[in-house]
Amino acid sequence: MSWLIFKEINMTQVILKRLNPIVIEKLKHLAQSHQRTLEEEITSILEDVTENTPIITSKSRDWSPGFFEQTCGSWQGELLVREPQPEAQEREPLL
Repeated sequence: MSWLIFKEINMTQVILKRLNPIVIEKLKHLAQSHQRTLEEEITSILEDVTENTPIITSKSRDWSPGFFEQTCGSWQGELLVREPQPEAQEREPLL
């Protein structure tokens, strides 16, 4: 079993367990060809892969500021009416 451990100052430590030894050798080769340490090479790869990936936070999933103030009561068409609904159906229980 191979382990690959690296740590950035003031960053979270990342530990990859059971990484294929061939992958480790390829990463070492890439690092050497780019004149980087293994840690620098892996960091560069991860930064490249995640460069255009947005970070979705609970705040970014919320409604945009002013959404309800801009939309509530803005319907200008005919009055919306909910038609009467049929009785709820009796269904067989799920398995």
